[in-house]
Amino acid sequence: MPRASWSGFLRLSLVTCPVYLTPATTETKRIRLNQLNAKTGNRLSQRLVDSKTGDEVGRDEIVKGYEYDRDRYVTLSDEELKDLQVESSKIIDLDRFVSRDEVDPLYLDTPYYVYPEGELAAETFRVIGEAMAHTGKVGLGRVTMSGRERPVLVEPHGEGLVMSQLRSKDEVRPAEFAGKPEAQIDPDLVSLAETIIERKSGKFEPAAFHDRYQEALRELVEGKLKGEPAAASRSIAEPPKVVNLMDALKRSLAREDASAPSRGAAAASASSAKRQRPAADRRQPPLLLPVTGGRGAKAEPDAEATVPAAAPAPAKGRKTRAKAPAESATAPAADRRRKA
Repeated sequence: MPRASWSGFLRLSLVTCPVYLTPATTETKRIRLNQLNAKTGNRLSQRLVDSKTGDEVGRDEIVKGYEYDRDRYVTLSDEELKDLQVESSKIIDLDRFVSRDEVDPLYLDTPYYVYPEGELAAETFRVIGEAMAHTGKVGLGRVTMSGRERPVLVEPHGEGLVMSQLRSKDEVRPAEFAGKPEAQIDPDLVSLAETIIERKSGKFEPAAFHDRYQEALRELVEGKLKGEPAAASRSIAEPPKVVNLMDALKRSLAREDASAPSRGAAAASASSAKRQRPAADRRQPPLLLPVTGGRGAKAEPDAEATVPAAAPAPAKGRKTRAKAPAESATAPAADRRRKA
């Protein structure tokens, strides 16, 4: 488990429990490239220098400052910044609850796992999570991390909680979509597009998505380590322009129908599987009839063979009546055997 990024308390009205946060995402598997000197192959390093004198400055000589006028700063020491505390520095107060659908995805930012700190906090932690799950609500609050206070969204996730930082309103740019809202769209075009979407519908499987650029970069690095020449570059052709939208949609639908069998069982929908099960039952009706098994069936082959084909099958609970015709039918055959 990664190191905790923040620790404090989660509060619901007068109920609090100690919690800590860990990052829910990671980039450790990414290939990172360093800047090198092309002549020597040595890695480049960055030094902090005074912008006026050009002298190098040590880490212990650095202070933070705010430029309130050109080349004029007010300085702040680390101690002053450390003492600058607000409530959200230690407490995530869930002061409002909303439906999850009300939160525009544009505002969602970095996610964190929320864990209870200690055994005593586990019960309170689970109660808050299950209450949100039962009501279908998510909690809104604030947290101070990395030198700034951010609004956050806390929601149930499995057996625990996930906290996502939210962007503020001034961080989200308004949309500037082109087009006239009052323009009418051909419903036949929309219907074809909907059919294509249905053909391509499936389940969300994160494992099916790969960073193909990172994979190509890794292959390039591994190949150069082995002394192999770099592969020839592949040109990406631009897709053709759509002149006739109806024709393009029809050709797209035909291609989806043609490629459907090659997608394999993973792409088969649940509705198709349901349609196949009743068909199997109708094709094998004899398997649904009661069959008398065991050794007794082999011991009396003559009795079974002499039962008329039109005779109804014996019903459960009426064995005595069903056997009577069979015994009378086999009696003359038994007498003939004794005379012989």
